[in-house]
Formats: sequence, structure tokens, C-alpha cells
Amino acid sequence: MTQAQIAAALLVLMVAAGCGSDSTGANQPEPLPSNGISIIAGAQTKGSAAFTPNPLSISLAGGGTVMWFNNDEAGGVYGGTGVVHNITADDESFASGSLAPGATFQTILTTAGEHGYHCSIHPSMQGSVTVTP
Repeated sequence: MTQAQIAAALLVLMVAAGCGSDSTGANQPEPLPSNGISIIAGAQTKGSAAFTPNPLSISLAGGGTVMWFNNDEAGGVYGGTGVVHNITADDESFASGSLAPGATFQTILTTAGEHGYHCSIHPSMQGSVTVTP
């Protein structure tokens, strides 16, 4: 193998390794907790697929706490702060305020049933949490 072929092979390996990185936020524990919801990269264009898992099922017996992690892209083409989202209850019973990439929000849901939420900045981003007794 020539030096040029070796250099080309190394370059291909380095590019492939860079493509394998993930874009999870610094605040998201690995793995995502059972009461956690991730706002994924490119969420503003993904509708109900912007949140994972969606829907989330939790139990009041477990405390009813839900946590969102903004794992969307930081900086780059979206400006210095990256992609900011918020979590707003469809019935307006809770709202996170602005969540920059890496930020988290949590709330406690105290009643059983389905609780819809959305990002008021990107209204097509919609999700739900089903709370069981």
C-alpha cells in the first residue's frame, strides 16, 4: 500500500468515527431514566417524533415526576445558543420557560390520565404522558 492510500484510508476512518458520535445533551444521564423524555436533535422539524419516548407512561405510585432533557443541537447553524425549546401543558397547568440545549425541566403530575404537552416555540412538536394510579 502506498503512503497516499494509507493516508486516504486513515482519513476515511476518521470521518466515519466522527459520524458515529451522538448529540445527546450534557445533562442527560445515560441511559435515559424511566421518567425521562428526550428532545432529540432536529426536533423542530419532527412533530410528535421530536420527543422520545412519546407517549411516556409513568405511575403516580412512583411519584408522578416527569423530566425533559433538551438534547437538541447546540450552537452551529442555529446561532450561539443552539435550538431552544419549551414544554407547555396543553391545559396550561405547567410550562418550562426556555430550555437551551443541555437544559432540563421537571414537573410532577398528580392526576391519573393523559397529559398532553407541546413546544409553544415549535407548535408541531407534541407529546403526551399517561399517568396511571
